[in-house]
Amino acid sequence: MTLVVEMPDTRIPERDYILGVLLGDFLGLSWRRTPGEGRDNRITLAEKAGEIRLPDSLLSMPAINWLTEPSMPRRPLLKWSPGNLANDTPLIEAAVPVIYGDSDPATHQEGDTITLPVDIFGSAFFMLSRYEELVTPERDEHNRFPAWASLAYQEGFLERPIVDEYVELLWAAMSALWPGLRRKRHRSRTFATCDVDSAIAFRGRWQPVVRRMGGDVLKRHSPRLAMRTAMSAWRTSRGNLSADPHWAGLQWQMTVNEQLGQSAAFYFIPQVTDDRFDKPVSLDGPRMRSLLREIHDRGHEIGIHPGYQTCESPELMGESAKSLRYVLDKEGIQQRELGGRQHYLRWRSPTTGRLWEAQGLSYDSTLSYADQPGFRCGTCREYPLFDLERRTPLELKERPLIVMECSVIADKYLGMGYSDSALEYMLRLRETCHRFGGDFTFLWHNSHLSYPEDKRFYRALLEGTA
Repeated sequence: MTLVVEMPDTRIPERDYILGVLLGDFLGLSWRRTPGEGRDNRITLAEKAGEIRLPDSLLSMPAINWLTEPSMPRRPLLKWSPGNLANDTPLIEAAVPVIYGDSDPATHQEGDTITLPVDIFGSAFFMLSRYEELVTPERDEHNRFPAWASLAYQEGFLERPIVDEYVELLWAAMSALWPGLRRKRHRSRTFATCDVDSAIAFRGRWQPVVRRMGGDVLKRHSPRLAMRTAMSAWRTSRGNLSADPHWAGLQWQMTVNEQLGQSAAFYFIPQVTDDRFDKPVSLDGPRMRSLLREIHDRGHEIGIHPGYQTCESPELMGESAKSLRYVLDKEGIQQRELGGRQHYLRWRSPTTGRLWEAQGLSYDSTLSYADQPGFRCGTCREYPLFDLERRTPLELKERPLIVMECSVIADKYLGMGYSDSALEYMLRLRETCHRFGGDFTFLWHNSHLSYPEDKRFYRALLEGTA
């Protein structure tokens, strides 16, 4: 059975993209678009009675306003209470924010016609394409689009996958009209990922050792821990890498995932692009090549973590991808896909995605905020990115990052430390992803596993229980 979507005949690439993602990728339904004469979207099912009507706002925006401030959603957003549509729908809250839609946020049903008040296709396009990041100029100290500048944060829905909620409500309307229609079901997954900013903490230089010992005494109030740090540094300098906390962190992550029958993904920086932020360790050295071989042989994934200055540089991105592939080829490591995440989560829409696509990379998992966990893209499902400037979908898939450990724990971000509420917060995001049949992708650095509480949190995120 094929859905027929009648829409205004404007912004065809954008419309075909969002229909393909929501109806095709997320719901697994057959569809075709036809030009409509009205200003709304109209969905019917071939040879079946009934129709769904939705407003058409963003994708009918006049060209002069496209990607400018007048095209942004009007705030404060209205709230929609879907009523009976929400009976079997996994909403986070009963009222749903209306990013784009009618001024009267109410569901109407007359006979076999259901009218929804949300421009679901336009609102989802806004979130998935990261539309606001080309309009809103605010950036943080690392030139990143920050959580506090986003509509989701300002309107209080960053912790809910709003696109997935919209899709579920649209499906509820379809099911009410056409009970014989069948959708694709997604299996929930947990992806444990690690950005290997530093594989070896003690690399023959004593300045990092002294700084770490100072932190042990001044921040962690543990002279005993400082002595243990000194001993680990000495043993590492003698060639015992198992004593190095960063190296041991990698080994521990592999082991705990294997104990649970899972695999993890480890993303490596192939080249130094900025001496201030990229650690100078060559992947082509014997120790690192041996590590890559071990990761692969143990059934885990190796990915790319392009350095600090790559997010807008075709040359640096190309050199980084080439460097990683060179080492993998020398070690005979073959993988089904090669993905990863930008260092410092530095992402420039749509430029960075375009650079990843040019290097033939399979997926990116950068799109979260450093200062706040949640659903930057409005979804916990993998989806293809869209190039807003060239008006074309990319082959590159986005695997949204939901939680980075330091976003919750670190004082400079949420500052929740290792409290019970911090773990409950992370687990709540995990449960939300699984409730929608999505992917809970979390990042825990191997350099952030020196203390028992780190390991307790990590294991809890894998198992889904405190």
